[in-house]
Amino acid sequence: MLRQVIRRGLQSFCHRLGLCVSRHPVFFLTVPAVLTIIFGFSVLNRFQPESDLERLVAPSHSLAKIERSLAGSLFPLDQSKSQLYSDLHTPGRYGRVILLSPPGHNILLQAEGILQTHRAVLEMKVNHKGYNYTFSHLCVLRNQDKKCVLDDIISVLEDLRQAAVSNKTTARVQVRYPNTKLKDGRSTFIGHQLGGVDVPNSKDQRVKSARAIQITYYLQTYGSATQDLIGEKWESEFCKLMRKLQEEHQDFQLFSLASFSLWRDFHKTSILARSKILVSLVLILTTATLSSSMKDCLRSKPFLGLLGVLTVCISSVTAAGIFFITDGKYNSTLLGIPFFAMGNYPSLS
Repeated sequence: MLRQVIRRGLQSFCHRLGLCVSRHPVFFLTVPAVLTIIFGFSVLNRFQPESDLERLVAPSHSLAKIERSLAGSLFPLDQSKSQLYSDLHTPGRYGRVILLSPPGHNILLQAEGILQTHRAVLEMKVNHKGYNYTFSHLCVLRNQDKKCVLDDIISVLEDLRQAAVSNKTTARVQVRYPNTKLKDGRSTFIGHQLGGVDVPNSKDQRVKSARAIQITYYLQTYGSATQDLIGEKWESEFCKLMRKLQEEHQDFQLFSLASFSLWRDFHKTSILARSKILVSLVLILTTATLSSSMKDCLRSKPFLGLLGVLTVCISSVTAAGIFFITDGKYNSTLLGIPFFAMGNYPSLS
């Protein structure tokens, strides 16, 4: 009974709508075209990609966001004396490099080459409005001595280099894992900075060899848009520098990562999907044309299928314009919406 009532109501509404459209054809042709043009221009003018990937994978009331914000407020990096930012929560802007030695080799024997890479990062400059900024201008400062926060593995590498210069064996420098003792007597955790570790004696925890070292450079933004822009430039130059240094150092491999790397890879899917979208659109147009064609030329309506696809495209452009006008931001997951609309259109007709 309810189904029949709804069906009669829809039939009556569609019949009256059809009469209205037939009596005012100029209005219903021009107004949608004008709206599509207006909203289409808004797509070009107000287009902005989504910069916060967390908004795509976690709701605003996510417990993970709340807990991380709490960790950031209770355990700020500049007030942490023995623990690093990465031990507690994900940092803001940073540059990270993983140095990997060939199988069977010890990365700790490459201390001089690794420190050369480290010094190149510290000396790297980025230009912004005529000023050159280095890591020392952008780094996060320790609260106690106002020096840049650096991974403790660098101090270990300095000790190994000094031992090599003074003709001492590396066995004299006792590197333990995952906790080791530095030259200043401080005990530190290097479990997240040293990888592929070979520890023959679990009680002694002395490192025989290691295959990888991870170094992270933390940047401070101070909540400033300008500082954030400079930090983004620094990260970009950092990745370029790592690719350049890889050509100079053949003894180990360099793998760089920055805070924008995930965002860059995520939005790169839009570029990679261009050819697939064009092929899919051609296939849809071909299918719509063939499905509306018949052997009888009088009953064949191939243009009707093309108009159906065109209608969905126009509605998608209009919807995109409304989306961006209301401060929506683009992400590559939206690319499939027009195809879902085309797939549902025949089932609704």
